[in-house]
Amino acid sequence: MPHLNWIDELKLAIINENIDKIKTLSKTIPQFSTLKESEEALSLIEQASLLVKKEQDKISTDLQRLKNTKAYLV
Repeated sequence: MPHLNWIDELKLAIINENIDKIKTLSKTIPQFSTLKESEEALSLIEQASLLVKKEQDKISTDLQRLKNTKAYLV
């Protein structure tokens, strides 16, 4: 049953776009006892990865905007 709890927690983290929770969960990936659990976890991990990548791209864009603004003001 703890595997389902981990899967449910990951689902909620993805829905809420909670990057910190995703990072925490990624450090404690359990061993899954069924193929169905493993496939579901893999799918969720892929979705979480896309979410983290999207957030990284947003931060990179914001950082570039700040650098451009700083260069303009200096």
